[in-house]
Amino acid sequence: MNILVTGANGQLGREMQRLSAVSPNNYTFTDVAELNVTDAGAVRQAVAQTRAEVIVNCAAYTNVERAEEDEEAADRLNRGAAENLARAAEANGATLIHVSTDYVFDGTAHLPYTEDAPTAPLGVYGRTKLAGERAVAESGCKYLTFRTAWLYSEYGNNFLKTMLRLTAEKERLNVVFDQAGTPTYAGDLAMTIFSIVEGGYFAGNEGLYHFSNEGVASWYD
Repeated sequence: MNILVTGANGQLGREMQRLSAVSPNNYTFTDVAELNVTDAGAVRQAVAQTRAEVIVNCAAYTNVERAEEDEEAADRLNRGAAENLARAAEANGATLIHVSTDYVFDGTAHLPYTEDAPTAPLGVYGRTKLAGERAVAESGCKYLTFRTAWLYSEYGNNFLKTMLRLTAEKERLNVVFDQAGTPTYAGDLAMTIFSIVEGGYFAGNEGLYHFSNEGVASWYD
Protein backbone atom coordinates (compact mmCIF):
# COMPACT_ATOMS: atom_id res chain seq x y z
CA MET A 1 0.00 0.00 0.00
CA ASN A 2 1.19 3.50 -0.85
CA ILE A 3 0.74 6.27 1.75
CA LEU A 4 1.47 9.96 1.20
CA VAL A 5 2.05 12.08 4.34
CA THR A 6 2.09 15.88 4.25
CA GLY A 7 3.47 18.15 6.97
CA ALA A 8 6.15 15.57 7.70
CA ASN A 9 8.34 17.90 9.77
CA GLY A 10 5.65 18.90 12.25
CA GLN A 11 4.81 17.25 15.56
CA LEU A 12 2.45 14.66 14.13
CA GLY A 13 4.43 14.13 10.93
CA ARG A 14 7.63 13.40 12.84
CA GLU A 15 5.82 10.79 14.93
CA MET A 16 4.40 9.22 11.76
CA GLN A 17 7.92 9.01 10.33
CA ARG A 18 9.13 7.19 13.43
CA LEU A 19 6.30 4.65 13.29
CA SER A 20 6.61 4.03 9.55
CA ALA A 21 10.08 2.51 10.05
CA VAL A 22 8.46 -0.80 11.04
CA SER A 23 5.86 -0.84 8.26
CA PRO A 24 5.98 -3.07 5.17
CA ASN A 25 3.99 -0.40 3.31
CA ASN A 26 5.41 2.44 1.21
CA TYR A 27 5.33 5.81 2.95
CA THR A 28 6.24 9.03 1.15
CA PHE A 29 6.84 11.93 3.53
CA THR A 30 6.64 15.50 2.28
CA ASP A 31 6.87 18.95 3.77
CA VAL A 32 6.90 22.34 2.07
CA ALA A 33 10.32 21.69 0.48
CA GLU A 34 9.00 18.60 -1.32
CA LEU A 35 5.35 19.53 -1.90
CA ASN A 36 3.52 22.84 -1.77
CA VAL A 37 0.11 21.64 -0.63
CA THR A 38 -1.43 25.02 -1.46
CA ASP A 39 -0.66 24.34 -5.16
CA ALA A 40 -3.53 22.24 -6.51
CA GLY A 41 -1.57 21.10 -9.58
CA ALA A 42 1.43 20.02 -7.54
CA VAL A 43 -0.84 18.07 -5.19
CA ARG A 44 -2.58 16.28 -8.05
CA GLN A 45 0.78 15.36 -9.55
CA ALA A 46 2.20 14.09 -6.24
CA VAL A 47 -0.83 11.92 -5.51
CA ALA A 48 -0.78 10.46 -9.02
CA GLN A 49 3.00 9.85 -9.06
CA THR A 50 3.06 8.14 -5.67
CA ARG A 51 -0.11 6.19 -6.54
CA ALA A 52 -1.26 7.04 -3.04
CA GLU A 53 -4.07 4.93 -1.66
CA VAL A 54 -4.09 6.84 1.63
CA ILE A 55 -3.16 10.49 2.21
CA VAL A 56 -2.43 11.63 5.78
CA ASN A 57 -2.63 15.41 6.02
CA CYS A 58 -0.52 16.64 8.93
CA ALA A 59 0.09 20.05 7.33
CA ALA A 60 -1.54 23.06 8.98
CA TYR A 61 -1.11 26.70 9.91
CA THR A 62 -1.07 26.26 13.69
CA ASN A 63 0.14 29.63 15.03
CA VAL A 64 -3.15 30.78 16.55
CA GLU A 65 -2.07 34.33 17.38
CA ARG A 66 -0.28 34.98 14.10
CA ALA A 67 -3.29 33.72 12.16
CA GLU A 68 -5.23 36.76 13.38
CA GLU A 69 -2.74 38.97 11.54
CA ASP A 70 -2.43 36.84 8.40
CA GLU A 71 -5.78 35.25 7.65
CA GLU A 72 -4.91 34.78 3.99
CA ALA A 73 -1.94 32.53 4.80
CA ALA A 74 -3.91 30.58 7.40
CA ASP A 75 -6.75 30.07 4.92
CA ARG A 76 -4.40 28.87 2.18
CA LEU A 77 -2.99 26.14 4.39
CA ASN A 78 -5.95 25.21 6.59
CA ARG A 79 -8.70 25.36 3.98
CA GLY A 80 -7.09 25.56 0.54
CA ALA A 81 -4.55 22.79 1.07
CA ALA A 82 -7.17 20.53 2.64
CA GLU A 83 -9.42 21.08 -0.38
CA ASN A 84 -6.55 20.36 -2.80
CA LEU A 85 -5.72 17.09 -1.06
CA ALA A 86 -9.37 16.07 -0.86
CA ARG A 87 -9.98 16.70 -4.55
CA ALA A 88 -6.82 14.80 -5.50
CA ALA A 89 -7.89 11.93 -3.24
CA GLU A 90 -11.31 11.83 -4.87
CA ALA A 91 -9.81 11.87 -8.37
CA ASN A 92 -7.47 8.98 -7.56
CA GLY A 93 -9.79 6.88 -5.37
CA ALA A 94 -7.64 7.47 -2.30
CA THR A 95 -8.75 7.95 1.31
CA LEU A 96 -7.80 11.20 3.03
CA ILE A 97 -7.04 11.24 6.76
CA HIS A 98 -7.29 14.87 7.80
CA VAL A 99 -6.38 16.39 11.16
CA SER A 100 -8.43 19.25 12.62
CA THR A 101 -8.79 20.95 15.98
CA ASP A 102 -10.97 21.68 18.99
CA TYR A 103 -10.72 25.37 18.05
CA VAL A 104 -13.75 24.83 15.80
CA PHE A 105 -15.73 25.20 19.09
CA ASP A 106 -16.08 28.27 21.29
CA GLY A 107 -14.77 26.46 24.38
CA THR A 108 -17.69 27.31 26.66
CA ALA A 109 -18.87 23.73 27.20
CA HIS A 110 -18.19 22.08 30.55
CA LEU A 111 -18.52 18.54 29.20
CA PRO A 112 -16.56 16.84 26.39
CA TYR A 113 -17.63 17.89 22.91
CA THR A 114 -19.24 15.24 20.75
CA GLU A 115 -18.76 15.07 17.00
CA ASP A 116 -22.25 16.47 16.36
CA ALA A 117 -21.89 19.44 18.74
CA PRO A 118 -22.52 22.83 17.08
CA THR A 119 -19.33 24.54 15.93
CA ALA A 120 -18.61 28.18 16.79
CA PRO A 121 -14.97 29.14 16.20
CA LEU A 122 -13.86 32.36 17.88
CA GLY A 123 -10.84 33.26 15.75
CA VAL A 124 -9.16 32.94 12.38
CA TYR A 125 -7.41 29.66 13.20
CA GLY A 126 -10.64 27.93 14.18
CA ARG A 127 -12.58 29.38 11.25
CA THR A 128 -10.02 28.31 8.68
CA LYS A 129 -9.72 24.81 10.17
CA LEU A 130 -13.52 24.45 10.12
CA ALA A 131 -13.55 25.62 6.51
CA GLY A 132 -10.98 22.92 5.77
CA GLU A 133 -13.18 20.28 7.39
CA ARG A 134 -16.11 21.36 5.25
CA ALA A 135 -14.02 21.41 2.07
CA VAL A 136 -12.96 17.82 2.73
CA ALA A 137 -16.53 16.69 3.47
CA GLU A 138 -17.90 18.41 0.36
CA SER A 139 -15.21 17.10 -2.00
CA GLY A 140 -16.77 13.67 -2.42
CA CYS A 141 -13.61 11.85 -1.37
CA LYS A 142 -13.40 9.08 1.19
CA TYR A 143 -12.13 10.68 4.37
CA LEU A 144 -11.59 10.40 8.11
CA THR A 145 -11.25 13.73 9.92
CA PHE A 146 -9.78 13.72 13.43
CA ARG A 147 -10.28 16.71 15.70
CA THR A 148 -7.64 16.82 18.40
CA ALA A 149 -6.66 19.19 21.22
CA TRP A 150 -3.59 20.77 22.84
CA LEU A 151 -1.10 18.65 20.91
CA TYR A 152 2.40 18.32 22.39
CA SER A 153 5.53 16.27 21.70
CA GLU A 154 9.31 16.41 21.69
CA TYR A 155 9.16 18.07 18.27
CA GLY A 156 8.22 21.50 16.98
CA ASN A 157 6.68 24.30 19.00
CA ASN A 158 4.11 23.55 21.68
CA PHE A 159 2.99 24.81 25.08
CA LEU A 160 4.85 22.14 27.06
CA LYS A 161 8.21 22.98 25.48
CA THR A 162 7.55 26.69 25.94
CA MET A 163 6.89 26.18 29.66
CA LEU A 164 10.01 24.04 30.09
CA ARG A 165 12.09 26.76 28.45
CA LEU A 166 10.53 29.62 30.43
CA THR A 167 10.80 27.88 33.80
CA ALA A 168 14.50 27.41 33.14
CA GLU A 169 14.91 31.10 32.33
CA LYS A 170 12.60 32.86 34.82
CA GLU A 171 11.83 32.68 38.51
CA ARG A 172 8.16 33.62 38.13
CA LEU A 173 5.56 33.00 35.43
CA ASN A 174 1.99 34.19 34.95
CA VAL A 175 -0.23 31.54 33.34
CA VAL A 176 -4.02 31.60 32.93
CA PHE A 177 -6.07 29.01 34.84
CA ASP A 178 -9.47 29.66 33.24
CA GLN A 179 -8.78 27.75 30.01
CA ALA A 180 -9.09 23.98 30.41
CA GLY A 181 -8.60 21.20 27.91
CA THR A 182 -7.18 17.75 27.25
CA PRO A 183 -3.45 17.83 26.45
CA THR A 184 -2.79 15.17 23.82
CA TYR A 185 0.52 13.49 23.05
CA ALA A 186 1.24 13.58 19.32
CA GLY A 187 2.69 10.08 19.52
CA ASP A 188 -0.67 8.70 20.66
CA LEU A 189 -2.58 10.35 17.82
CA ALA A 190 0.07 9.18 15.35
CA MET A 191 -0.20 5.62 16.65
CA THR A 192 -3.95 5.69 16.20
CA ILE A 193 -3.69 6.95 12.63
CA PHE A 194 -0.84 4.51 11.88
CA SER A 195 -2.86 1.57 13.24
CA ILE A 196 -5.89 2.56 11.15
CA VAL A 197 -3.77 2.80 8.01
CA GLU A 198 -1.79 -0.39 8.61
CA GLY A 199 -4.90 -2.40 9.46
CA GLY A 200 -6.94 -1.02 6.58
CA TYR A 201 -9.56 0.15 9.07
CA PHE A 202 -10.15 3.36 7.12
CA ALA A 203 -12.33 1.45 4.67
CA GLY A 204 -15.96 1.63 5.70
CA ASN A 205 -15.26 3.87 8.70
CA GLU A 206 -15.29 7.24 6.95
CA GLY A 207 -16.47 10.27 8.89
CA LEU A 208 -15.63 12.74 11.64
CA TYR A 209 -13.98 11.69 14.92
CA HIS A 210 -12.70 13.34 18.08
CA PHE A 211 -9.39 12.17 19.53
CA SER A 212 -7.63 13.36 22.67
CA ASN A 213 -5.90 11.83 25.65
CA GLU A 214 -7.88 11.36 28.86
CA GLY A 215 -7.73 13.85 31.68
CA VAL A 216 -8.39 17.57 31.97
CA ALA A 217 -5.99 20.40 32.80
CA SER A 218 -5.87 24.17 32.63
CA TRP A 219 -2.87 25.97 31.13
CA TYR A 220 -1.90 26.76 34.72
CA ASP A 221 -2.03 23.06 35.67
